[in-house]
Amino acid sequence: MLSLLRNNRREFIGIVFFLLMGTPVLADKIEGIVAVVDESIIMISDLRQRMEELGAPQYNKAAERQVLDLMVENIVVEKIYRSLGFPAVNMEEAEQYARQTGVGIEDAVSLTMKSTLMDLMVRSRVVITENMILDYFNNNPEYTGRQSVRLKQILIRDDEEKAYQALSVIHEGRDFDDVAREYSSILVSSSADIGWVAMDDLSESISDAVSSAEPGDIVGPIAMNDFYALFQVVEKGMSGHKDIEDVRDDIFYRLENRYQQEAFQHWLNKMMSEYFIGVYI
Repeated sequence: MLSLLRNNRREFIGIVFFLLMGTPVLADKIEGIVAVVDESIIMISDLRQRMEELGAPQYNKAAERQVLDLMVENIVVEKIYRSLGFPAVNMEEAEQYARQTGVGIEDAVSLTMKSTLMDLMVRSRVVITENMILDYFNNNPEYTGRQSVRLKQILIRDDEEKAYQALSVIHEGRDFDDVAREYSSILVSSSADIGWVAMDDLSESISDAVSSAEPGDIVGPIAMNDFYALFQVVEKGMSGHKDIEDVRDDIFYRLENRYQQEAFQHWLNKMMSEYFIGVYI
C-alpha cells in the first residue's frame, strides 16, 4: 500500500485535497490541507498551532506563509536525516538545547538535525581565506572605527543670555571645565567631558558646527530643545578602531558561520527539489 502511495503520491494527494476542501460543509467539519511533502500532510490546525508556539500574528498571510515554509523545510530535513541512517535525536539533549536557547522542543530537534547534516555536507567544504578576512575587516566600521570628535559640553536650560555670558567668560581666559561647573545645568559624572562621539551620531546643527572646528575651539551656543549648548573640541580622529590581530578570530568565525549557512541552505534547497511539495495558501 505504501509503495502504491509513493508511486502515485500526486494523484493521492490531489484526491485527498479534493475530498477535504471540495465542499464548504466537509471542509468545516474536517478542516483543510495547507501543504504536503510527499505523504506528509500539514493541516490548518497544525499551522495555527505552530504560529501560536512561535508567537506569529494570526491570520496574517505573510506570517502564515513564513511559518508554513519553515514547517515544510523541517519535514524535508527530517526525511533527509532519516534517509541517511542517522540515529534519532537524543531528546534529553534537545530539551537542554531548548532551555539554553529559548526555542521549542520541535525547533531544537530540527536544529540538531540541521547541524548534523551541515557537518556532513558542507562544513569541511567552506574555506575562509586571509583575503576574505582582510576584506571584511576593511569594510566593517565595527573594526575600522568611525570619524569622531571628543567634546566637552556646557548645557544651559532656557537661558540664551546666560549661555552667551558663559561664552564670554571662556573667551576671557577661564578654563572651560571651571565655567561648566559654574554655569552648566547638567554635568555628566560631574564633568564637562562627554567623551568621543561619532560625527554621524551628532545632530546636523552640531555636526556642521564642529566639523570645521579645531582642537581647542569653542562652538556655540547652539539651541538644543530646551537647552543652549557650548562645546569645546578636545580631539578629532577615529574612535572604535581595533587592530586586525585582535579581531581575526572573531572575523574568521563570523565568516565561517555565514558561508556555512549559505552553503547548507543552497544544498538543502537543491535537496528539497527532489520531493513533491505542494503549498495551498
